[in-house]
Amino acid sequence: MNIVILGAGQVGSELSAILASDHDITLIDLNQEKLLKISDHHDLKTICGNACYPKTLEQAEIENADLAIAMTQYDEVNMVACQMIKHMSKKTKTMARIRATQYLGGKGSEIFEAGDYTIDVIISPENLITDFIKRLIEVPGANKVLDFGNGQASMVSVKAKGGLITGHKISELKEIIPNVDVRVAAINRDENLIIPNGNDTINKGDEVFFISAKKDIKKVISTIYQYDKGYKNIMIAGGGRIGRRLANSLESKYRVKIIEADKDRCVYLNEKLENSLILHGDSSDSELLEEENINNMDLFCALTNNDEANVMSSLLAKKLGAKKIVSLVNKQNYLDLIKENEEVDITIAPTDIAIGVVLKNLSKKELVTAHSLKRGQAEAIEIVAKSSDNSENIVGKDIGEISTPEGTIIAAISSDDKIKIAHHDLKVEENDHLIVFLSDSSKFEEVERRLTK
Repeated sequence: MNIVILGAGQVGSELSAILASDHDITLIDLNQEKLLKISDHHDLKTICGNACYPKTLEQAEIENADLAIAMTQYDEVNMVACQMIKHMSKKTKTMARIRATQYLGGKGSEIFEAGDYTIDVIISPENLITDFIKRLIEVPGANKVLDFGNGQASMVSVKAKGGLITGHKISELKEIIPNVDVRVAAINRDENLIIPNGNDTINKGDEVFFISAKKDIKKVISTIYQYDKGYKNIMIAGGGRIGRRLANSLESKYRVKIIEADKDRCVYLNEKLENSLILHGDSSDSELLEEENINNMDLFCALTNNDEANVMSSLLAKKLGAKKIVSLVNKQNYLDLIKENEEVDITIAPTDIAIGVVLKNLSKKELVTAHSLKRGQAEAIEIVAKSSDNSENIVGKDIGEISTPEGTIIAAISSDDKIKIAHHDLKVEENDHLIVFLSDSSKFEEVERRLTK
């Protein structure tokens, strides 16, 4: 596929790097240094110029592009660029990152829904990140909660810490929770993803990915993790778009405090939020954190737009007694630092979320959901099974008879809003939704071909 990416920021650069191996990529940005940096490591075309200008888009041969992804740091540039692209090439599908939620609600927002503004797919990181954190709060103990099958099933990652299954074989799960059907899809051990079988043991410190019906999630977590009772007191560092939206969604059920460095922003937050306590100050100020009883916080969320600030405040909050830490981090070197330190419980990489949206829209209509994991290295997808006349037809076959690439597992099937864990003798029917875990995202297109061709 011929893809033009507008913007070589964090998300645009990583998207380019991930997609360059399988697609023809053209990357546009005003910063020549950024373009040189990524072109030195990946096979793609770069253009230094304004993404909105017709001349720049002509250089990118936009009339030949199958897809254009607008990922500049400015919403307005992304919107205008998509409009210009559609004017120059109606066949080119457009995707745009829109960060300001104000564009997506109230009067006038129907312009996007109707597609009149020439954006085919909108990526709203703020909304997606907020929803991600809300799911974590609803499932104490989880590091990730990914929904499948119309919300009937969840794939959850949990750090093994002293639960009943820790130190035991996966096959023993049936004895420990006999009335729950569950499948361990993968184990992340020392940053290596393993597709396990029943004889593999869950060790302390493993990150375990499992799937089950949503109603059974908490029961399963209790076997892997010393179960959290739940959250009551939540502190948010950063009152920007994400922090404000999260506080707004939580303040009716939880005691929420926001620390914001900008005084004018504090005034704004006081006007917009009803039950949240707004504190003007620095989230890495130990005196302020101690004064606000950081040791009583069940959850500390570092959500500023500055990676350094998020990392420092997260480490400090943990040291001062906050029970669980969530930190928003973009840069890989900071993610590596956090992993080595092990003080931050959950990191959220906006790039992973954006990549999942892009992949879903890159693929066939049979792809229902795609979640990018481990900075694009792994995927969890939901895909519709289709019959065919070739030898690889999977419809009518048992799961155990289906050949999938190494490092891939069909974990469950969603059919008529019912979830069936994918045991070897489970038969695949036409239009079944297969929930698949890929430890190697480079196998994505092969998996898609085998399951839908």
